[in-house]
Amino acid sequence: MALIHCRECGREISDQADACPGCGYPMKEKSSPSGAGGLVRPLVYEYKSSKTFLGLPLVHIVYGPAWGGGFKPARGVIAIGNVALGIVAIGGFAAGIFTLAGIGLGIVCLAGMAFGIGVGIGGIATGYLAVGGIAIGTYAVGGLALGAHTIYNDPHIRDAIRKLIRF
Repeated sequence: MALIHCRECGREISDQADACPGCGYPMKEKSSPSGAGGLVRPLVYEYKSSKTFLGLPLVHIVYGPAWGGGFKPARGVIAIGNVALGIVAIGGFAAGIFTLAGIGLGIVCLAGMAFGIGVGIGGIATGYLAVGGIAIGTYAVGGLALGAHTIYNDPHIRDAIRKLIRF
């Protein structure tokens, strides 16, 4: 019997253990590519760079469900995954300074549902500057725009957009 490290929590455990006693992570792979009931297990991928910045990995990519169900978040300077948390975050749900997501929260956010603190661009967008189908912000441009300054109530925005687009 030898001691090995759990890939999930890093605890030393027996190489004979079926699962980590600390976190429950399964240690032994099943011999067949299918799980219970003959269903194919989903693809799971994770990459974490050895380089770090401010204690975070420079790049962390996580794809697929976590071993216990749900999604394991990608956390890094550049985070890519189903759930991504980082300075640059890309994912289904992402939070960071710069985000690209289905549902996103960030200083600058481009998402289907964008909750931008500074700039939000998306189908539904909030932020100091909000651009979207539904836009809510101090400066808002969209199909339904709610804000102190919108394209409809501030002629300066219309002029700025005309100069940008030149129409």
